[in-house]
Amino acid sequence: MSGIITHLIVQQRLPGYLRELGGNAGEEYSKLLLDDSCSPYEGFGSMGPDFLFFSLKEYGTPLDELVNFVFGVYDSFEPLIDFYEDNIKPIKQGLEDAITAVDQTLFEGLFSQLKTTSDLLTTTALNAVAVIINQKVDLFYPFFPKIQKPGEGDKEEGWYWFDFLHYRRTGQFCSTMWDISKSDDDLKRYCLGYASHIGTDVVGHSFVNAVTGGPYRMHWHRHKLVENWIDAYARNLYPDSKGTLNCLNLGPKDKYVPNDISGSYYSRLCEFPNGRLPKKLGEMFLTALDTTYSNIPRPVMFNFADLDSTYRLWLKWFERSTTIGSAVKPTPVPPPGGATISLINNYTSGFPSFPGAGGGGGGFSIWNIFEAIFGFVKWLVNVLTYTFTWIITHAVDILALPYTEAIAMLKWLLYQIQKDIYEIYDNLRFILVIAGYIFPEPQDLIKNPWGKALLNTSYVHLTGGAVANFGKCPRKRGSHGLFGTTEHHLLYPGTLQEMPHSEPAPIPFHGVYPEAFISKGFPYDPQIENLYDCIGPYGSGTQFTHSIDQNTWHTAQLGSALYFCARLISQRIDKLPNFNLDADRGYAWKTWRADDPKNIDANNPVHVNYIDV
Repeated sequence: MSGIITHLIVQQRLPGYLRELGGNAGEEYSKLLLDDSCSPYEGFGSMGPDFLFFSLKEYGTPLDELVNFVFGVYDSFEPLIDFYEDNIKPIKQGLEDAITAVDQTLFEGLFSQLKTTSDLLTTTALNAVAVIINQKVDLFYPFFPKIQKPGEGDKEEGWYWFDFLHYRRTGQFCSTMWDISKSDDDLKRYCLGYASHIGTDVVGHSFVNAVTGGPYRMHWHRHKLVENWIDAYARNLYPDSKGTLNCLNLGPKDKYVPNDISGSYYSRLCEFPNGRLPKKLGEMFLTALDTTYSNIPRPVMFNFADLDSTYRLWLKWFERSTTIGSAVKPTPVPPPGGATISLINNYTSGFPSFPGAGGGGGGFSIWNIFEAIFGFVKWLVNVLTYTFTWIITHAVDILALPYTEAIAMLKWLLYQIQKDIYEIYDNLRFILVIAGYIFPEPQDLIKNPWGKALLNTSYVHLTGGAVANFGKCPRKRGSHGLFGTTEHHLLYPGTLQEMPHSEPAPIPFHGVYPEAFISKGFPYDPQIENLYDCIGPYGSGTQFTHSIDQNTWHTAQLGSALYFCARLISQRIDKLPNFNLDADRGYAWKTWRADDPKNIDANNPVHVNYIDV
């Protein structure tokens, strides 16, 4: 799954590219989309099969635990985000009046109450994050794709639909829905959105896999991490158009942030009335599933209630992720002078001791980074507690200052409180960002090495892993489990190459940032369309994917997502090719099955053959 935000960025811009590149059919489809430009059918369609990751019917307890963990984190972070507006700002606004009217008892009571609120919020946030620090739990591990799981790769009826729809009859399923939808413009918009998902996955996952070191099948946690960072990068890069803003239907109480996922309100682009899946959409989806897969081994079928509950859980997560807003970094307040100097010196001299750096010398190391950040946060909490205690203890001294200096002293102390709250939030949030559980914010993109290492193949080694090598892809899965080290996904894998070699992504997609695969224009050679009709992965001539890849990988091949989607949809929506949507094994490979699927995890080389060609 290319990132959810990236899919919507492509979807929102697709009509113009269809009109420009798609001839008569493209013009027709562009008009259909623009006739209802805020249709949630198209927006949700661009999610493709990815919403099925939220199927409680299939994933059960592990999904329940992951979702509850993420929701708990957001619930604990929101009061920290709002701390300034709810607590600091009212005090600052009334400060000049209060300083002349408040006696020592009221002053101490005010800051004691503020301390109690702060203690509760910070303790709740610490506890919410502690599960991955103290218990060393990788909540992504239970989502181990069954195609890769030892002993289960051959039992396709036991796979998850989320994986199945990336690996089996991918284009045929969408084209079947398109055939069913012909008399309903809403359903046609959904199918066009779904087709854009296919196109974006084919080219986008090649970029993701190049940065990750291999496909989702073997590196599902790192895959999700990289996609989160690409989404944050894309959100920061591509501004919302007036049309998109109109579709978001923003109100005065919304915390919209123009370049941040957490304030994007993008869930509204996919939200149906009453937050429920339309019956006609669910019925089309289920009919197409049955029509497409009834004659091959397949997972247990959904019913409409299953689809609806999956959609509603997915939407709840997406809404929480995109409407929480973002904490604003406080503007520094210079320390006052004059009669306050002795009090400031007294305050700073009693600071809690800073935690030791630990470990040995040398360069950057990824190991124990979560514990290091968490330790820093606990120190910040101690500083915050100390600040409140100091203010309460020195209330009489502050109130005894000359009026102007008392005001300046209190503003400076309130800034210390606000700064500590912000840094506690920001550091706890960043632990979860690099753990892959929540999206990065714009300020994370300039943090080294993360803003380079998770977005560009030239820098993947900066977190301590291997150097990306075009000739050594894909890399095999490393050893890890539910418990133990939780940092493995931060390292570009130095594991053995899964043989035989295949192209991870076109050479122009290496050493560059994500806009290359999202929207960049490249010279186009129609000969690359031979990839649509390949009958096998390896062989000589234009019927074999690796042969075409070898002859063209110095070019951008199918091009960036917006250009490829426009051509693919306008020319082939009636009969879409069955591409492997994870770009697994290689660039623009078709859906395949391993010769020995039961032992795919251990075997090397891994021999595969195309199916459904």
